[in-house]
Amino acid sequence: MLGVHIIWFRDDLRVHDHAALRAACQNAERDGAGVLALYILPKGTRFISRFLYDGLRDLQTALDRRGAQLHVRYGTPIEVLSDLHRAHRVLSVQAHEASDVSQVDRDVEAWAMRAGLPYRVYQQFGPLPTASDFFDADSSWEAFMSEPRREASDIANSTNIGVGAWPEPEETVASSAYGASSGQGGRKAAIQLLRAILAAPGSSSTDSQPPESGAAAYQTLAPYLERGMLSVREAWQAAISARQQSVQAGQEIRAAMIASFIRGLPTLHLEKHPRRQGPRRLAPRGNGASPQQAGAQLSLSFAEPRRG
Repeated sequence: MLGVHIIWFRDDLRVHDHAALRAACQNAERDGAGVLALYILPKGTRFISRFLYDGLRDLQTALDRRGAQLHVRYGTPIEVLSDLHRAHRVLSVQAHEASDVSQVDRDVEAWAMRAGLPYRVYQQFGPLPTASDFFDADSSWEAFMSEPRREASDIANSTNIGVGAWPEPEETVASSAYGASSGQGGRKAAIQLLRAILAAPGSSSTDSQPPESGAAAYQTLAPYLERGMLSVREAWQAAISARQQSVQAGQEIRAAMIASFIRGLPTLHLEKHPRRQGPRRLAPRGNGASPQQAGAQLSLSFAEPRRG
């Protein structure tokens, strides 16, 4: 084996709209190397929340369908990456930004520089703010969210070096309201919840009752966005399309609720970059993205394409 390109999953437990996964696959194809899907847990971890367990399970299922496995390792990121580099010749590390910026990110960047490895972290919660006095937060947000989603592809050069032992899920997670009963996590639950939030009144697409406000809707979806079971871009594009449909149908209350939901979507991004003023006019403008440009790209279906 000529080496491996690591895709380090953190708060991005999905395979769709995943820039880091796409980059790792492209690099591996270029170099004739392997792709190693990695998830790191602290040493001594015996249990994880049912919510996280469900998310990892759905991620593993999606990877299985594309010819890959999710490798679980225990330790600090530096320890795990160093061990893998010694044993399997790591060629690069690709990752998405985490929902919380910590010293870990800076430590891994320093380690990669010492090891002479490319380490790239991709934005997923919003555009990287600039120091320019002419930075237009509204336009930058809409441009970032309007970018085409990256569809997941087969991982032809997957590397299997032993998946590792999974921790057991905790069974005492407090029940979550609205589509996440008993702490249910995972991408399927996230899509079901988003469909319920955006559904037209009386729609048969879901049995769930919609929240009373867009703010409440965002709060119910936020845990899934924080873990990246659904990307913010996917949620934004679907909401843009649903709001435009409600406006065209004369459903003013539904349109207002969805607009309020859309305004909550930059929250994770603003928490990561508090010194920049965030988007102020997040309800779609008259000349904003159309369903053809945005929401029509997202199918809120649970079905994964069958692979031969």
